[in-house]
Amino acid sequence: MAERKSKKSLARRLPIHDFQDDIVADVRRSKALVVVGYTGSGKTTQLPQFLYKAGFSKHGMIGVTQPRRVAALSVAARVAQEMKCTLGREVGYQVRFDDCTSQDTQIKYMTDGCLLREFLDDRELSRYSVIILDEAHERSLDTDILFGLMKEKFLREEEDSTRRHQLKVVVMSATLDSGKFSQFFNSCPVFEIPGKLFPVKDVYCNMIKPEDVKNPSYCSQAVRVVMDIHTDQPQGDILVFLTGQAEIEKTCDILYKKSEELDYREDVRDPDVTSLLILPVYGSMPTEQQQRIFSPADSGVRKCIVATNIAGTSLTIDGIRYVVDSGFVKQLSYNPRTGLDTLQVVPISKSEAIQRAGRAGRTAPGRCYRLYNREFYDQCMPEDMLPEIQRTSLTSVVLSLKSMGIHNVLGFHYLDPPEERMLLEALKQLFYFDAIDRSGRVTPLGRLLVQYPLPPGLARAVISSGSHGCQDLLLPIASMLSVENVFIRPGEGKKQVEAQQCHQRLAHLAGGSNDFTTLLTVFQKCKESDSPARWCRENYIHWRGVKMALSIHQQLQGILDKQTQSADFPRQKLAGSQSELLRRALCDGFFNHIARRSATGRSFRTMDGHASTVFIHPSSVLFGEEAQLDWVIFHEVVWTSKVYMRTVCPVRYSWVQDLLPKLHQLDLSSLSGCQLISDEPTPTAQDVHKPLLGGQGTPVKFSKLAKRNDDSSISEARIRYLQRKESRGKAKR
Repeated sequence: MAERKSKKSLARRLPIHDFQDDIVADVRRSKALVVVGYTGSGKTTQLPQFLYKAGFSKHGMIGVTQPRRVAALSVAARVAQEMKCTLGREVGYQVRFDDCTSQDTQIKYMTDGCLLREFLDDRELSRYSVIILDEAHERSLDTDILFGLMKEKFLREEEDSTRRHQLKVVVMSATLDSGKFSQFFNSCPVFEIPGKLFPVKDVYCNMIKPEDVKNPSYCSQAVRVVMDIHTDQPQGDILVFLTGQAEIEKTCDILYKKSEELDYREDVRDPDVTSLLILPVYGSMPTEQQQRIFSPADSGVRKCIVATNIAGTSLTIDGIRYVVDSGFVKQLSYNPRTGLDTLQVVPISKSEAIQRAGRAGRTAPGRCYRLYNREFYDQCMPEDMLPEIQRTSLTSVVLSLKSMGIHNVLGFHYLDPPEERMLLEALKQLFYFDAIDRSGRVTPLGRLLVQYPLPPGLARAVISSGSHGCQDLLLPIASMLSVENVFIRPGEGKKQVEAQQCHQRLAHLAGGSNDFTTLLTVFQKCKESDSPARWCRENYIHWRGVKMALSIHQQLQGILDKQTQSADFPRQKLAGSQSELLRRALCDGFFNHIARRSATGRSFRTMDGHASTVFIHPSSVLFGEEAQLDWVIFHEVVWTSKVYMRTVCPVRYSWVQDLLPKLHQLDLSSLSGCQLISDEPTPTAQDVHKPLLGGQGTPVKFSKLAKRNDDSSISEARIRYLQRKESRGKAKR
């Protein structure tokens, strides 16, 4: 009770409270409103409560979107506590695979992806009176699509003034880029919440330089800086920015060991600091674990929160006086030239660096320790990050738009339009999955795919497993692929060896033949265990991830069970063992991720028309077995020193030979449903077939793809390459 009163009194001291009446009045007057205020001003927690008290929820829910599930969960819990209600009643949340709402819910926090899925069933969003698009400055893919859908809704309302349901939209941003949002919504009003942060001193640690940009080493440097702060600086909590779950867990382990070795009387300058509480934060953590970062520590305990970019703006954590900034973020980028999503560690933008530093100045003057030097900041960091819509695969959102009846996705209202080729690549991917037909219309199978909160390829594999009768094997795999990496890989020492041995043993239990079945074995063994948390700990597996996968499995099973009763559900009984049927279902979902081993060496070439060179990741059970392989499928690629395939499975050519021609039989103009705007000529079906034609227009048989390239062909190709290289060199001279 005392904690609730404390949080409520803190809420009343937030800057936004001085402007409650003005903001509510602006929302009443305007169809759309942009609200700008620095992180920690109270926008996310207080503005929905203002609207609730003003009676907006009498006409429908107040929906608040967040780019990240962690933020949706934690903020909903905070607001429920402030409003003295049970979470899930008046205040609830919905994230992928987790719905904590009821018929009584009036303020609903959710990920932007969840609201996007609601548009599929109700384009008017008739259950809502107000939609608040929070963290707009992050420019997540789903939020950008929501911008366009909201604008289309407003345009429909202008054309038909008799519509009774008038939705209000509030766009909230922590950065001063309000002009763009306002202009997009017909020059709507902008409300700026005045306020300033305490001064933050930037300390450039000179540990990362411009030449380190492609191979940075920041975990050990972050540990060093944290321990220096802990031993030399006065009271105040520490926030460390790293890029992902694995390195966060590893860094926390090292920090824990080092803090346990301290003699606090001798080593720590501030006598009021008596211990260090180390708390990891990343997107896939369960709610109860995430909430620990908001709880005040005991007297004398300094908190050290080691987080991904989620702590940049999505979460407001009181008590932070010191920020340690690695200067990097893990980012998924789609390369339409290679046709692959690649996960890369890249420098953050200058605006993000400023946001991170600001976390140290919310409640008192602070310091930001930047592991990089000033030259790195000036030369390697862009001014702003590219919006996600301009750098990631658009396959899922294009299927969603088409399922809503928006056929011309090239002409959609984008805040910042993606490149045409990225939209065309998404259309091609959907055609490969049989989600759309040659004219770009959604097929019955496409309408089944869109019901899954999964990428279309993985959803396609799930449906195929139901068709082939191997869903008991594939659904656990799909669930495991929907959470972060569950394998704990300590960085060094005895534990590293133990973890490798445990993981090898699990792979051996799975047959040692592919990485997908290793995930299946982890899922099954954990589920069968009397003490799953202990089993995971003993086998160096993240129990948090497997626990979430177990929940996801139940939901996927429910969707598939319902679909199999539909007349539109595809049914195809194939002969073969359960293992073969599983791999064939995986082929259906990932056949655009097919690679064939090169005639020499350990590399593979993708067979989707891009011919990208890829390698098997060292973590794969198939690493080192390349000579025994011919054709493989893979789940994803990561880009470090090379482009690596991760989660790999060998397949037979006979399973994919009928699928491969489809990768080349496209009329992009017909598929896009409109006139293309590119200056390049549109390839027709006939043009696309040209690379498959031999001399005099004779089709090359696809059976030739089953044969390895002979040595003479490779030698001739190498000679031609060297000749081209030499001629280019002469031209330059």
